[in-house]
Amino acid sequence: MIIAVSDVHLAEKADDWQVQEDDKKFADFLDYLASGPLKDGGELVLLGDIFDLWRRDFVNALIESEPIVSKLIDLGQKARIHYVVGNHDYHMLRMCELFSDRFPFRVSKDLRLQDGGKGFYFLHGYQLEVLANPYYKSMSAYETFAEGLCLAGDDTGNAADKLWETIEASKSALDGLKRLPANIKEALNSMMNSPDNRLSGSHKAHSLVDQVAMCEARTIYLGMNKGETLVFGHTHDPFYEENCRAINTGSWKKHPCRTYRYLEIIEGQAKPRIFQN
Repeated sequence: MIIAVSDVHLAEKADDWQVQEDDKKFADFLDYLASGPLKDGGELVLLGDIFDLWRRDFVNALIESEPIVSKLIDLGQKARIHYVVGNHDYHMLRMCELFSDRFPFRVSKDLRLQDGGKGFYFLHGYQLEVLANPYYKSMSAYETFAEGLCLAGDDTGNAADKLWETIEASKSALDGLKRLPANIKEALNSMMNSPDNRLSGSHKAHSLVDQVAMCEARTIYLGMNKGETLVFGHTHDPFYEENCRAINTGSWKKHPCRTYRYLEIIEGQAKPRIFQN
């Protein structure tokens, strides 16, 4: 069995009742997995943006999420936990590289798993947004900015401004990056917008993200194997296109998704679920 969940955005805002309610619901979800679907093993895929390190000081965000971190570590004694980084928690990849085997989760930018004889390819989905971007398509630049926003994040929500100040002070921060956006500050501000705001407009980027996800050409631009099912999040907008073998897990009640969404895969059959306990 595989369980996948994305875009929880833990500790997204300080002292916010809705965020606290959503985070509590995720803690309940982990208890449900530990006592039910994953009590005898299986795979849990944390599909990126689990913690929101852009809008908070990342240390404060992790401290406030300590009960959930503890539950994840305990669940890891029963099931294998895979952490696939998103744009809002990209720095988790660096922390895993730093601590290696001492880090509690397997962390990567993508993941391949087999279940019931079928192949599933997991990635957060920011990669699809870069490919759908009509202005620049530099993955290295986007990931550099994503990690920078994780480190620049503070409890005032001004990560984009702080990162821009760092770039202005030291242009060497961009050394080696190719095809940078013409207006870097505007690009950083855009990255901080919610997916529905950022991907809407005349460029129709949201629609193109879905097209990129469902197109057979993804075997080239994502390095997927033919026949694999793509599982991603990022846009917060769930869908399941069985014929195209593409699934968006939605989000943990983050706009425009209005419910607590996750994906369950049993014997190769994918089943979108809503957590209501």
